[in-house]
Amino acid sequence: MTPRVRRLAVAAVVMLSVTACGDGDASPTAISSPPEEVGGVIHSQILAERSIGDLGAIRVADDVIPPTNRWYSSLAFGDGCLPVYPRPLSVTACDGGFSMGLTVPVASTNAIIAAAKDDVRVTFDGAQGLGAVTRADSVGVALTMGPATLTMAQGWPAVAIDADEALTASLSVAFDAVSDGVGTVTVAGTEYGIVVTGGIFDGESLSLEQGGTALLFAVPTGVDVAVFAKALGSTAPSGHVSWVLDGYAATTTVTYSDAPTVILMPESRVDSSGLTCDLGTFATIDGTYAACSGSAVSWDVPRVSPSDTLSLDSLTTDEKQTLIAALESDAAGDPILPGDTYFGPKALYRLANLVQVADALGETVVADHLAAQLAEQLKKWANPDACAVRDEKCFVFDSVVRGVVGLATSFGSEDFNDHQFHYGYLLYAASVAGARDSELLADIGPVMDLVADDIASPVTTPDFPQWRTFDPVAGHSWASGTVPFADGNNQESSSEAVAAWNGVALWRSLRGEADAAAAAEWMLSAEAEAARRLYLAPDVSDFPEFTHDTVGIEWGSKRDFATWFSAEPNAVIGIQLIPSPPAAIDYYRLVPSTTVASTIDAATGEGSGSQFSDYLLMYAATQSPAEADAAWDTAIALSAEDIDDGNSRTYMLAWIASLRG
Repeated sequence: MTPRVRRLAVAAVVMLSVTACGDGDASPTAISSPPEEVGGVIHSQILAERSIGDLGAIRVADDVIPPTNRWYSSLAFGDGCLPVYPRPLSVTACDGGFSMGLTVPVASTNAIIAAAKDDVRVTFDGAQGLGAVTRADSVGVALTMGPATLTMAQGWPAVAIDADEALTASLSVAFDAVSDGVGTVTVAGTEYGIVVTGGIFDGESLSLEQGGTALLFAVPTGVDVAVFAKALGSTAPSGHVSWVLDGYAATTTVTYSDAPTVILMPESRVDSSGLTCDLGTFATIDGTYAACSGSAVSWDVPRVSPSDTLSLDSLTTDEKQTLIAALESDAAGDPILPGDTYFGPKALYRLANLVQVADALGETVVADHLAAQLAEQLKKWANPDACAVRDEKCFVFDSVVRGVVGLATSFGSEDFNDHQFHYGYLLYAASVAGARDSELLADIGPVMDLVADDIASPVTTPDFPQWRTFDPVAGHSWASGTVPFADGNNQESSSEAVAAWNGVALWRSLRGEADAAAAAEWMLSAEAEAARRLYLAPDVSDFPEFTHDTVGIEWGSKRDFATWFSAEPNAVIGIQLIPSPPAAIDYYRLVPSTTVASTIDAATGEGSGSQFSDYLLMYAATQSPAEADAAWDTAIALSAEDIDDGNSRTYMLAWIASLRG
């Protein structure tokens, strides 16, 4: 096996349990993010290099890994001139400058939209084109355009202009001075401010000395522009993220600067933040955000432990007999095993859950038979040389974008779309199979390690970015690789993102990487909270025009009751439940029963089809033993055509049985 490469060993790492929390008094182990731990292997010693996608010109500095799957990725990819959304602002870089504005959410029956605004335009003398990304991380981005570098950060309500050399720029509007270095202008009813250090603004002109800075921002209603400007400070932020797993909480901390600045957060987090939040509020698509003073902000979410096991210790005789009959039926014949990067791993996930249930039932012969099928397929996927001889069930390393790409591609995975969805299924299956067979684990380990690093490297390495798809400020992932959309990046299947981090955590733990497993558990916990807060049980009370209890797609600038593949309510809701790994039970149970009931009513009412009927039954069963009893009876009779290709009657019934009584 190729040795794991580490930049700095962590002196003492507390081992984590990655099974579900028990009923005892002990709380889960506390652990925090190690500062420099690198989980990764040298790709060139494992996978062949090949670029599959055609991403066109990539606008990044030589030392920057192309930032796919970020809220700002369109700054580095595509034809340009697309807005990005450092909430509550929109920023559009184009033709040697940029425009910015305060987004204002407007709701309708099926959407909440905060469209981009071009209220203030800045054009740099001597600059042209779209610029290049010169810093990219999980919080913010720096874009250099001619003599200026723009900095934006999620959670920081301004755009910074730093002068790399003396510069002049034209402004589309004239700011009126209100104090030394601070100006204001009102455009279409919105007040904007500017604060300049090491330079001047004069009417529609801005001049900065080398090293000078200008900050542009929108002013919240009821707050004086000079007060807000003073609170912002005079420098651009440089975001740093740390995390802690402690007891039953997962804590995220984002540090923006050494000195206090303005930090935005959802109003629901204000009371526990410890910050002073008297700088006004902004309306966003996710509700009201408060402007607070501080250099860093922390928040807790419920800790979700990764799991691949359902609790089947208390089955009745009838339940066990029913499960065995379903298992024998599901295990009969040859499984359908597609070769692409989505449906292929999804089929292996199905096999892995059948293995787990068979083991739990003591059906050793069936379990071994299924495990052998699973192992055979995993060896194909994990053969580092397989892409030289076939065009499916294999991986290559894209040395341009710095990531692992599987063949055959699906849903734009060659452009780094949806990698977390696809690879989460595969890592879960590899974890189940590897836990049963140490020789298989050693065989598939090197390639599967790379698959995990592609989507969840704990830090930036020469081969991978840190947390490619995960946005720690938003608390969830982004699915589009290059973001060719005016609405920003998006994520549809919150539940497949949860399943991804569950799979990564299981795999890292199995490989003995406690630190990387803990990082994945933190991501799992954050993504599960976001899935509940933004999709399954969103607070949309600010938007009475929006008539749904769930959200189908979260964008940078809008929220849709929709999917990419169907307008039916069952599809919009079901895509937030697929594939329901055992770890999902924890956060499903935190959704209010009334919301679950209304959601299921919507998914089975007028205009709905039968897709995802299995997952809807499983979702309902988490609410009470009585609901589980009702779901059990329905699941037994459910048509085979209504069971998803990543699911099985066996797993559906086992899930429901674990919640009865």
